[in-house]
Amino acid sequence: RNAGGEAQATFATGPHLASPQAFRSGNGHRPMVKNAAFAAKPLAFHEDAQVEGARLELLKKEDPIALQDAVNTSKALVEAVKAGSLEELQDVVANALEGEFLQVFVMQAMVLALKGASLELVKALQGFGAPLAHEQLAESLHLVCEITTRENFSDAWRILQLLVDGDGQFKVDINQPRSIDGWTPLCVACSDACLPLAFKLLEFDADPNIITRGNDTPLSLVKRRRDTDNEEQKEARDIISSMLRSYGGQERWQDALTQSRRPAARRKPKGEEQVATAEDGAKSVQQAVSATHTRFSA
Repeated sequence: RNAGGEAQATFATGPHLASPQAFRSGNGHRPMVKNAAFAAKPLAFHEDAQVEGARLELLKKEDPIALQDAVNTSKALVEAVKAGSLEELQDVVANALEGEFLQVFVMQAMVLALKGASLELVKALQGFGAPLAHEQLAESLHLVCEITTRENFSDAWRILQLLVDGDGQFKVDINQPRSIDGWTPLCVACSDACLPLAFKLLEFDADPNIITRGNDTPLSLVKRRRDTDNEEQKEARDIISSMLRSYGGQERWQDALTQSRRPAARRKPKGEEQVATAEDGAKSVQQAVSATHTRFSA
């Protein structure tokens, strides 16, 4: 694939590469039946990128109608996610045939669902086999943390939990460093002074003593105030700082390194007053909340 995500011509051959005729029925270019793997996980990548590229190149030469079907079906998948329509997404998947979901479009659909903080769409895509462990989704947790707001927090943290828990085969590491700066999702939450998000990430066992490429720690990042901070964020920075320390977090990278080498498990925060559980099971952070409402409903 090129930098724009378009499939380029490759000329791989061998037993893993099906010819265009293998996808045809007796009356046309559409396959007669779906194999078991595709039926179970239609969005899973059943071939690697090189094999897919070679298959598309053959279709371009020998069966352009089948190629156009694949492109149209893949685009329909993306459009369903853009529209935020679970029903439309399910219809597209139900009517698709093997080989019609192109990898670049599947990845685009997942990223759009994550950026939209759409829990139901992320769940559906995961259930259909969209590959959580793909390298292009390595920073999916960071993406969700970056778009978390008071309004979407309830869905956002559940998406994080979905990615961290995985699908039984693949899962995303809660401490995955971002390639550009070594930040983990907790670093993002701390830098943005998002108290409920920081709380949830620590609850998911995020490392409070991660060291970034710039030798920052979550504690040093949260203590770095911004001119753009609102009153809620100003107050949250102090609360998050205390919370990180209760988990053993250190401000200096040297101290964080020493702490992380200790065999003892990280301390959990003291007291049960930090979380309130409603009758429906919803939780909310209860740490030193004042009139600026440094709390989101979960």
